[in-house]
Amino acid sequence: MPSTTAARVLSVLCLLGLAVLLPAQATLEAKLDDLKEFQKFFKKAKDEATQVEAIQMLKKAECPPAAETLMKLLQHKSAAVQQAALEVLQNYREPETYATWVAELPKLKDFEQAAILIQVLGRAQQKSAVAAIEATAGNPKAPPAVRFETARALQRIGVEGSAGLLGQFVADSDPLVRLAAVDAIGALKLKQHAEAVTKLLADAEWQVQSAAIAAVAKLRPQTAVQPLIHLMREAGRLRTECADALFQITGLDFGVDPDRWQEQWNVLMTMSDYRIPTDEELAQKAASRKKYDAFYGKKEETNTFVGIPTTSTNVLFIIDVSGSMDDLVVERDKFQGYRDYRRFTIVQTELLNTLQTLTSATNFDIVAFATDISVWKKRLVPANVVNREAAMAFVRGLKPLGGNESQDLAQAGLGGAANLDAGKTNTLKALLYAFGEDPDKPSQAAITGFDKAAVKRPLDTVYFLSDGRPSVGKLIDTNEILKEIRKHNEIYRMVIHAIAIGEFQKEFLQRLAEENGGVFVDLGR
Repeated sequence: MPSTTAARVLSVLCLLGLAVLLPAQATLEAKLDDLKEFQKFFKKAKDEATQVEAIQMLKKAECPPAAETLMKLLQHKSAAVQQAALEVLQNYREPETYATWVAELPKLKDFEQAAILIQVLGRAQQKSAVAAIEATAGNPKAPPAVRFETARALQRIGVEGSAGLLGQFVADSDPLVRLAAVDAIGALKLKQHAEAVTKLLADAEWQVQSAAIAAVAKLRPQTAVQPLIHLMREAGRLRTECADALFQITGLDFGVDPDRWQEQWNVLMTMSDYRIPTDEELAQKAASRKKYDAFYGKKEETNTFVGIPTTSTNVLFIIDVSGSMDDLVVERDKFQGYRDYRRFTIVQTELLNTLQTLTSATNFDIVAFATDISVWKKRLVPANVVNREAAMAFVRGLKPLGGNESQDLAQAGLGGAANLDAGKTNTLKALLYAFGEDPDKPSQAAITGFDKAAVKRPLDTVYFLSDGRPSVGKLIDTNEILKEIRKHNEIYRMVIHAIAIGEFQKEFLQRLAEENGGVFVDLGR
């Protein structure tokens, strides 16, 4: 009798297992069928946008063969295709999908391929791959790109790992590896590395310093206070970041005035019972903090544009000169004192006023954009009396392209003279200029985020002013543009302030500023 009962139980279990297996098998067959159709279609597709759209259909086709196909596309000549394949791969989360690559990773002799694979595994948050990633990065022959992607992967997966690599990478000879390690340590709140991160406040590269400032603000070591005060005495944008980090550590707020900070810190260091506030105490202070009125301390040490202050000494102004900038503002009570009510007149006047106030310690440049961009100097130049006057002459000579005068010509049948096509809004091209990129001439760099050029550009602050949504260019979808800027700015670490004028929906510019450490200002309609 027991044997009969056991047989029945076994039979039921087999039926249940088959009931689970059959739908799973059907699902796999459907995925493989989708993959087969994709492969046939992709071979025929020549248009880049069509290829990218086709890749998106593989999001729900996760299986090892689909992952293999996408991995091959990471070597495609089109950067857009590479990026689309990467975005689909990072949504594949089953360990079985990557098992073969995880096993092969430490054996790879092509370190560029290893760096790409590490990035994929990190984006897919594959905890099972951590040991293989560490083994690859621990290879003495591994180049900086592998170490950089390893630090990024550990941060994305959310683990420190067991090999102690992040602690080693903080002292790496390559600045981008140091930067990635510091970012990971801060994100993971690894307080045991606080001392090593604090030392990087004196790093030779400002991007690494910026990363260290952000990290100590999260780790909150008391030993970072004095180095932050010291760093604040140096000119440049990092002064405001130091002030914010000092508040995050101490709960005190003396803006960018290092003398006041030093005086108060000297007093606190004489108190035997002094301690930095707890996280809970700091949260209460942060809730009532006034950031801008007192934050910047001595007003004469800052530059402003449409009311946005900055201590940066390396600034780029990007100004919209598309046809719609020739339109009149609606809220005229907000714009008294200008020579007329055209949007461009208001922006032009504000920029001229700002240029007059720049000190010789500031390096700057100007970009005007519509369908294409027009660059004043193509490099940052000191704001001495000669360059200020030349810049003001450049700004005075600007005018909206394809504006009201052009519209009149078009209505009169003089479409060629109107040149309306020149007056559209190529937002992506204007923004990517700050990163030394032209979307119409994409680089053939590997999909890995390791970019040595990032630490060679002194530019750290951008003022971006526009009155309309993107209407022309490689990308016009605002979410896609924001994603592209985030990708570039991950290591460039530029602050982007955004200023809106006009009646269009302004959420895009607000997000642009918020996602890139800047301030958003709405001048009005």
